[in-house]
Amino acid sequence: MTAVCLDTSVVATWVLQERGWQVVDALLVRPDVEPVLPGPVLTELVELVRRKGNEATGAEIRDALTSFGARVEHPTDDDLLRAAELIEVGKAHPGPQGETLSLGDALVLAVTERLGTSVVTRDTYWHLLASDGQTTAKVATL
Repeated sequence: MTAVCLDTSVVATWVLQERGWQVVDALLVRPDVEPVLPGPVLTELVELVRRKGNEATGAEIRDALTSFGARVEHPTDDDLLRAAELIEVGKAHPGPQGETLSLGDALVLAVTERLGTSVVTRDTYWHLLASDGQTTAKVATL
């Protein structure tokens, strides 16, 4: 089984059934994929989908995801330190429209790097960072 980290943007697409949700659904039901939610994803997800009108509780959202075999991977102390480095990298290498990394973004990338897995996101800036060698995370955009 291959672990794949999922960014908040991708999981929110599935929860809210926004354009492209079927692609995420297909990934979640693959028997050879273990969906991983880096810790900040769960926090960001609950806030985002509730702000967009979803009335499920945080526990209900978590339980829906874990029913598909997803697990939450909490950041380690080393992940926290790496996230700080990634934030600095983002500021030194902004995207073409001034994009940088938020704390949540940096933590997701740090956890992904530690696990040595891929991360699926809708954030094209992450792909630019990976292409430039600024992160070892393997970034796939939805």
